[in-house]
Amino acid sequence: MQLQELAALAEWDDGDGLGRFERFVPMLGERVGFVLFPARGAAMEATETMAHTVRDMLALGPADLAAIQALLWEECDFSFRVADYGVDARPGESSLDAHLREFAVTGPADALARARLGEIHIDDGHSARFARLQYHTVAENLISVIVKDGRIVDYDDDGTHLPWFERDERYAHRRRRKVLG
Repeated sequence: MQLQELAALAEWDDGDGLGRFERFVPMLGERVGFVLFPARGAAMEATETMAHTVRDMLALGPADLAAIQALLWEECDFSFRVADYGVDARPGESSLDAHLREFAVTGPADALARARLGEIHIDDGHSARFARLQYHTVAENLISVIVKDGRIVDYDDDGTHLPWFERDERYAHRRRRKVLG
């Protein structure tokens, strides 16, 4: 997407200072809402970096969807290991197995199929180009799958601090591993 096309598509809201538009995303096979976040203190307008980041998103393919699937499975596994959603384990069943059974998740494909994509956020004002795919997961958490410079790199909670991922693309993954011990 070229800057001129993005500038024509985006509708800016004076209330929150964000730009919005919808676009068909080939990797997902559907139209998705995009939200443009200008750099802190910047004007409410599309930038070349935003346009480049949208191009990054539109260029993602099947291997990237597989990476998203793996991250959603990791989120499911992590959530069910660290939180109790009130599922009683059957005899000989671990708490994790009980949660997977109750939520009808048997693997990565289920984690993707049962997640719901909300919108895609395009964040300006960083040294890298960042997009965040906002997913409601099987465990009903709102997470951001982080795309950095056109690559799926990690996921974290909604509202994550993107500069962490400028320094370490797998920052949140390492934090999750530390929690699990």
